[in-house]
Amino acid sequence: MTCESCDAIFRENNELKKRIAILEEKNRELEEQVKEIKSYIWKPSRRTDEPKKLGPPVNHEPHNRPPPKQMHRIVKLSLDKCPDCGGGLSEPVRTRKRYVEDVRPPEPFNTEYEIPYYWCRRCNKQVSPKPADVIPKCRFGARLMLLITFMRYGLLLPLNKMAKELEIVYGIRMSEGCLVDSLSRFAGYVGPEFESIKAEVRKLAVVNVDETGWRIRGKNVWLWDFITDRHELLVIDKSRGSDVPKAVLGNNADRTVVCDCFRAYDKLGGRQQKCWAHLLRYTKNLDGPEGELLHARLKRIHELAKTGAFSAEELLRKIGGLKSMGFSDGKCVKMLNRLDKHRRSLFRFVDNPNVPDNNNAAERGLRRSVVMRKITGGSRSWKGANNHQVIMSVMQTWEKQGRDFFDEGMEIIRENLR
Repeated sequence: MTCESCDAIFRENNELKKRIAILEEKNRELEEQVKEIKSYIWKPSRRTDEPKKLGPPVNHEPHNRPPPKQMHRIVKLSLDKCPDCGGGLSEPVRTRKRYVEDVRPPEPFNTEYEIPYYWCRRCNKQVSPKPADVIPKCRFGARLMLLITFMRYGLLLPLNKMAKELEIVYGIRMSEGCLVDSLSRFAGYVGPEFESIKAEVRKLAVVNVDETGWRIRGKNVWLWDFITDRHELLVIDKSRGSDVPKAVLGNNADRTVVCDCFRAYDKLGGRQQKCWAHLLRYTKNLDGPEGELLHARLKRIHELAKTGAFSAEELLRKIGGLKSMGFSDGKCVKMLNRLDKHRRSLFRFVDNPNVPDNNNAAERGLRRSVVMRKITGGSRSWKGANNHQVIMSVMQTWEKQGRDFFDEGMEIIRENLR
């Protein structure tokens, strides 16, 4: 091997050593960043080598099921002779009570009304008494209508399974058309209640808003929900634009709308609070060390905001300081631009305790409809879509207000039959 070859190998080794040194330095810097990020994101593990004991603690107080409030039958048992040896027995030395909760086989409750007709000389026509709580021109009663409605919008059953359950469990045969007719009748009865919910939502100072897809005969439309502390309003519309929330909420400069960063909400009047759950979820999915660092810093700012120790202006300055960190990743820059665009809508919850920092209430308000959409595929007509928005709004509002669906529904049916 010549001296020139040895010199070339020596120079190449030196260059490789320099590159290795540079890479090791960068690796140490990245490890420090990862340690900093982990201190924000991951909580320290509380696991020990010893497995946690299963079951309740030792000597804990028993939590027995309370006895039923009403006893329909009391059975006293006795023995004449020993079941083991057949010998005679003394008087009972002690007694105990055992409770069994069961159901009776359900059966339809059929009523035959014998309706007499009378001739009124003054009116010059026949008149007859009206049976109470009976729906006109309908073979089925009010309580069955409420059961059908609950099966559809409370249990989210498809129509064919509803018909099957009514036939097997109650012995009542109904076609899917009869079920739809019953649902449409009830939607008409609670229509004024739906309009009352809509009017109440327009007046309130804080409203959570969200939207999701819906389908009518296979075509895409949109399901909007407007959620308050005591109301849940659903609206199905062809549009996903700002005209829908504008029409529902109206103009109220004192209202705070809690929503995500969808552009349709930018044209709403009044104040807004952007959902921090959406923002943090987006940054959590960013790749690379810059994405992890941005998520960690943004999460830390959110945690400081929830402590209440910082004003909105102080927190906004921390948001502004993120740009000076020199992020170059395209998705990180996009996120920073989004924060800058909605900077006045990031910390409304700091100054107003009635405003939540996330839009989880609206997400939960859509959950039942999303499950129903996956089961049934949506609606087959605009009439069915109207039934859904009316009945689901009323049912979920009553549930949020602690009102019993069957009691409230029966009262509304009676009011419409008077």
